[in-house]
Amino acid sequence: MRSPLGALARGLRNKAPVPYVSRGIRHALPFGGRNDATAQMQAMGSDGTLFSIVHRTSNATSQVNWNLWRKAASGKDEDRQEVTRHLALDIWSKPNPFMPRQEFVESTQQHVDLTGEGWWVIARNPAMRSIPLELWPVRPDRMVPVPHPTDFLAGYIYISPDGEQVPLKVDEVIQLRMPNPLDPYRGMGPVQSILTELDATKYSAQWNRNFFINSALPGGVIEAPNNLTDDEFNDLRDRWDEQHRGVAAAHRVAILEGGLKWVDRKFTQRDMQFAELREISRDVIREAFGIPAFALGEVSDVNRATADASKAMFAEQLTIPRLERIKAALNHDFLPLFGDTARDLEFDYEDPIPPDAEARDRERTSKATAAKLYREAGYTGDSIKEALELPDTLVWKEPAPQPTQQPAPVPPAEPTPEALLRRLRAQAEPEREDWETRLEDLLAQWEQVTEDQRRELESQIRRIVDEGAAADLAGLAVSSGVAAALLEAVMAEQAEAAGQRMVEAAAEQGATIEAAPVAGALAVALAAGATVTAALLAAGLAVAAARAALRVWAPGMSGEAVSDRVRDFLASLSDASLRTELGGAIWSAENRGRFATLELAEADGRGAAWYEASETRDTATCDFCQVADGRRYDSLAAAQFEYPNGGYWACRGRERCRGTIEPHWGSA
Repeated sequence: MRSPLGALARGLRNKAPVPYVSRGIRHALPFGGRNDATAQMQAMGSDGTLFSIVHRTSNATSQVNWNLWRKAASGKDEDRQEVTRHLALDIWSKPNPFMPRQEFVESTQQHVDLTGEGWWVIARNPAMRSIPLELWPVRPDRMVPVPHPTDFLAGYIYISPDGEQVPLKVDEVIQLRMPNPLDPYRGMGPVQSILTELDATKYSAQWNRNFFINSALPGGVIEAPNNLTDDEFNDLRDRWDEQHRGVAAAHRVAILEGGLKWVDRKFTQRDMQFAELREISRDVIREAFGIPAFALGEVSDVNRATADASKAMFAEQLTIPRLERIKAALNHDFLPLFGDTARDLEFDYEDPIPPDAEARDRERTSKATAAKLYREAGYTGDSIKEALELPDTLVWKEPAPQPTQQPAPVPPAEPTPEALLRRLRAQAEPEREDWETRLEDLLAQWEQVTEDQRRELESQIRRIVDEGAAADLAGLAVSSGVAAALLEAVMAEQAEAAGQRMVEAAAEQGATIEAAPVAGALAVALAAGATVTAALLAAGLAVAAARAALRVWAPGMSGEAVSDRVRDFLASLSDASLRTELGGAIWSAENRGRFATLELAEADGRGAAWYEASETRDTATCDFCQVADGRRYDSLAAAQFEYPNGGYWACRGRERCRGTIEPHWGSA
């Protein structure tokens, strides 16, 4: 077998576009031999902050599951087919007899985080060298690439613990690295940039330790009036050590004889500012790794939202880049070793970002609404499922055939009030049409309100990011006064129209009443509802902006960059929640206007005889509302008890309920 070192002497065609090394290179250990990777790995055991960072990142990377896939012709990930049986998958599941994949990946990632390099040596079957059998992680300080003047790389040298140099071919080694800008053959890790800070932290800890071991009050000089003999010097030294060295002898009074004088030369721990030094060192180490304080368990103010956002940011900014480096090594270097059996195969990891339950619920609701609209428009179930990427477990059922419409009975010559009311309810419902018109007009005006609130939030986010005060994101807030005034005006219009509708309903049944003016208790109730609704919507927008800022805020980003990302996120939000809240507020004004007019009629002695629940204003009536529909109330107070503010109190749709009360002036 020809040694890879022999490749150094071949001056053939240059396979690299430019020469990376001198054509006259002859030494086996390029770039000065072994680098200082040993010191970088040893640093992990000498600094608690560095240990915590490397342990958390490597452990998180090793916990992620992997799958082997066959690529799809479409190139889309969702069209891939999983491969469950393959030698490459077996080796990756258990790289060697002594290591499960978790330990193998964690060990490799430790090396990458500490030195910028991770190395795998491939063990093969001696009888059939083309088949890989095992993967072994090796220490970066023991691996040396052997450059080639024309082929870029001739092979590698592994230096054993006893100094033996073992040549390895190019296809026997897989290297993962963070590229080194000065050396295309080696990597560069964060630890290389902070070795000085790590040394300072280590030395400060040693100084504190020696303070207690060597002497309780260090740093002084004993001054003698004349020279001491050897016996006098030794006697003085032994007596001083015996009486003053160690913690037990701290603050013991020293007695000096023969004109000896003590000269204090010590520095106190406060003078050395070791506490500040260690704090600065922690910040520098975190900065080199791009890891925020919360990732190490340092939290000053935490709630469920910030905790979830922190997990997502850790996975997105720290875990995924490390997984991508491993994925590239597997697909670019490892799978090709299996020849045609690995054609069109690729390894991929499961997404480590925890699912956003709120976003998932919004997506599910949005798809369900879209499916309903498509179905009502006449599209088939299978086409809707494919277009919206709905799960295959959904079973589409054709809607039940509607009963044949029977001709309406001929009304009597002199219709009763009840017959007139039924005819009124059978006609198009003006309150529903009135409500929809006002809601659409309000949504159009609300766009400016939302734009102003977004600008307020972006300004606050820029300031917070530039000041580095992440905890202040919890205090994001926007004004809602303009929004409340706009909503209150629309609610007043709806309430006034609702009162007039009660006047018309009474007239249809032979009664005469007056519409209640939008004043007094009615005006106060409408203002309170508008204020609360506007404040809740503003708070929801602030929470969404804070969550987005915490998710996209990467180390080193400016406030302008973070606010730009947050602006794009807020602009992509659906108006479903806004439509629901504003629609519920306007409908509450409808019922408040109705009840105010009916209360005024009772006060004038013209009240209705009884009241009926009406819950058939849309196709999404819930079970509770279906039961309530047609329920009779003998008093207005009883009806108001179950319709206190808007729709039916037990409706599952809450703000989406469009139920109301219909008055009856005739007998039952």
